[in-house]
Amino acid sequence: MNMSDLKLYVINGITLAMSFAHIDMVLKIILLSASIGYTIQRWYLLDKERRDGNSKKK
Repeated sequence: MNMSDLKLYVINGITLAMSFAHIDMVLKIILLSASIGYTIQRWYLLDKERRDGNSKKK
């Protein structure tokens, strides 16, 4: 193994680490969006159920 091979391995290692960091950020954004969407949907269904329940009592 010569010096140019070592440089190539270091550059590839750094590139791989950076790509995993970007993938991690994308997955965090997707998870946050999904949890916000689920929460909004759940609030909507609970409010709809509450309103339907109040209209049946009258």
